[in-house]
Amino acid sequence: MTHTSILNARKGFTLVELLVTIAIIGILLGLLLPNLAAVQATAKAGAQSSILQGFGRSFMDFSSTDSEGRLSSGAYDHYRDGDATKVGWVADIVNSKFGNPTKSLDPISRSKINEKFADMAGAVTSGKANNVRWLSNVSYNYAGDTVTAAAPAQIAGTAYFGSNPTVWDSGYNTNFATTWHFSRGDNNISSASGAGRYTVNASALDGSKSPLDGDGPLSAGHLSDPTFLSSADKIGLMGASRTGDGADSTINSGAATNSADTINNFIDATGRKKLVKVGDFTVESFTDGPAASRNLTANAEGAYGIAANQQVHEINDIVPNCKQKKIRQANGKEIAAGGFANIVFADGSCRRVSDNNGYGGANKGDSFIGPYITNINATQEADRTFVFDNGAYDEVRDELYLGRMRQLLAAGGGSAE
Repeated sequence: MTHTSILNARKGFTLVELLVTIAIIGILLGLLLPNLAAVQATAKAGAQSSILQGFGRSFMDFSSTDSEGRLSSGAYDHYRDGDATKVGWVADIVNSKFGNPTKSLDPISRSKINEKFADMAGAVTSGKANNVRWLSNVSYNYAGDTVTAAAPAQIAGTAYFGSNPTVWDSGYNTNFATTWHFSRGDNNISSASGAGRYTVNASALDGSKSPLDGDGPLSAGHLSDPTFLSSADKIGLMGASRTGDGADSTINSGAATNSADTINNFIDATGRKKLVKVGDFTVESFTDGPAASRNLTANAEGAYGIAANQQVHEINDIVPNCKQKKIRQANGKEIAAGGFANIVFADGSCRRVSDNNGYGGANKGDSFIGPYITNINATQEADRTFVFDNGAYDEVRDELYLGRMRQLLAAGGGSAE
């Protein structure tokens, strides 16, 4: 056999060699893919933290120019606080040219539309019309304090913002959620609930979660108050937002209007941008106030310096979505939990707060920071009950303050009343 013939005979691979090669490639992929997923998760968590730090700097910059030293002019809530292109932290950042929240979305969350942006587009009515703080000269009709089906066109959608709205490109959307401390300040006390028991719905005048349910957005005045019960580095401002609860949180295709089309047309009247489809979820705008019941043992009863009959803040609308794992709940369902939340604080820092405690203290996480839901089968927000027990306290101890920021003033207390 000639040399050329020998070379020709040895071209190609045998079946065994091919199978061995495929097996080696499979083993390498098996080793590399989990590491690649971990690298991607780390990169996204880092990007999320960087975005939050940027917002924190914007809040500090706004406070330095605000006449009242507020870190924001209010919550991002088109119905309750006012025209969201003029009022609220999103408007503060855009109008002060500090940034573009629409382009600074949480890279981990699959939901990119805030329920309040859906309100602005006229697709849903997730809040209540506020006839006290509504900063607009536009008249509108409402039944009680809830916007009716016939009224939203007067205060939302293209009828209000114009036929070619630019609120999306300009930056008036976010998928981060602020805390009650940041958006509302210290909550008021309702006479119906009794002294010392804190309630979200303190003002019957304009409905729950309204601006009058607090003493104003977090400000330099809060942080310098000598009766302050915590420090700025423990007062959380913002984190990644949880998807909403109930029918209003899901983009639907109703008989009268298609909410997905309503939002898409509001984003871009030419129809070139289709960012939302039927079945997508919106995210929450800010957390509820102090509505979680305390269930602490005697040795932890002094947590946050408040008595046993007082409530602490729910923080459930800020989700620990960084590096979560699948865990099995007490009801047998699997959820993503056990990760951590990047939270920006009132001193401008951004830190991790871990979800390392579960229902009743199970050390696996429960997808909540601090107070957790006790009736985990409840599917609607109104049916959920949150409790703050020793396990929840251990989770946020020395990390995140969930109580009232300032002491209550009492009759006979002197000139500070």
